[in-house]
Amino acid sequence: MITLVVGTNNSGKSMLAEKLVMETSERSNRYYIATMIPFGDEGIERIKKHRKMREGKGFITCEWPVDIDKHLCELEEETLRHLAGSTILLECMSNLVGNELYSTDNKGCNDDFLTEKIISEVNALTEAAANVIIVTNVFPREDEGYDDETVRYVNLTERVNARLRKLSHKVYELRDGEWIGNENN
Repeated sequence: MITLVVGTNNSGKSMLAEKLVMETSERSNRYYIATMIPFGDEGIERIKKHRKMREGKGFITCEWPVDIDKHLCELEEETLRHLAGSTILLECMSNLVGNELYSTDNKGCNDDFLTEKIISEVNALTEAAANVIIVTNVFPREDEGYDDETVRYVNLTERVNARLRKLSHKVYELRDGEWIGNENN
């Protein structure tokens, strides 16, 4: 089952996603795929905050900022069997999109290719685990000050999010200060 948690920065989406993991898994079957590459002090502090939030909850953390499907292929057979009955929290799709967009391996790739690559990585996760909970950001569409690169990143994130909405069984969004979950399939 795929669950998508969509929100703005600092909306509480990570807290909701972790709560969903706790409700859908046993302590020994929780994986956290961290996609953030820490740039500067702010990035380091954000990672510390998220580690503290997960503390004592039984997560096995995998730091996979790009190429999730390749990382899965490198896992040992025993780990893959354990993963099959687990719940994976992927935090955060918008980081993964940015990482893939700016990866030297993907230099010169168009947005169609990148969208398909990222969705393929998500599909690999959903084939490997019982549940996948994905956290993603939405950004203001018409923000003054977006340069061309930022516009491309926001558009690519929106494309990936649209595809994830279609793949997800449940989508949670913050509306009027309240998390609303909608069943998809």
